[in-house]
Amino acid sequence: MVEKKQIVFDLRATYNGPLSIENFYEEVEKWMEEKGLQKELKRKSEDVTTKGKKLEWIIEAWKKLTDSHKHVVRLRVLFNNVKEIKLKRKGHTIKINQADVLIVIDGFLETSLTARWTQKPLFAFLSRLYDKYIWMVLEKYDAPIDEDCYDLHKRLKAFFELYKMKVG
Repeated sequence: MVEKKQIVFDLRATYNGPLSIENFYEEVEKWMEEKGLQKELKRKSEDVTTKGKKLEWIIEAWKKLTDSHKHVVRLRVLFNNVKEIKLKRKGHTIKINQADVLIVIDGFLETSLTARWTQKPLFAFLSRLYDKYIWMVLEKYDAPIDEDCYDLHKRLKAFFELYKMKVG
């Protein structure tokens, strides 16, 4: 049995302008590598519409803290109206994407109670009461998840600002 506690809920960022989607993916991969997180791809889809492409990319980056605790950062990115444009910069023609981007970040703490003495209903109930109201043992695992989510948010906003300065 896995218990999920949501630490960060619906942290959003939006962007409208030029960007390279491949560089965006590389930036997220680089961030995960720096933090020592493993990636699980949940969904990657692409739809073609009359206004442009629609891309959806959902991943979960996770790290095991202990045998029974795992910290998970879920990143959901929606690229809407994606078009490829050509720009002239310093005498060179650059191909780059133009898109509307919505990013949603959630942070979870997963606690696995399998094969523990708390599997018995009475002990599980008492253990959760004790953890939640008396000792709050699990709160020491909340801070790293919170920091990682806000760090990713800040890094992606900086990535988009860099593209505005490069192209704009």
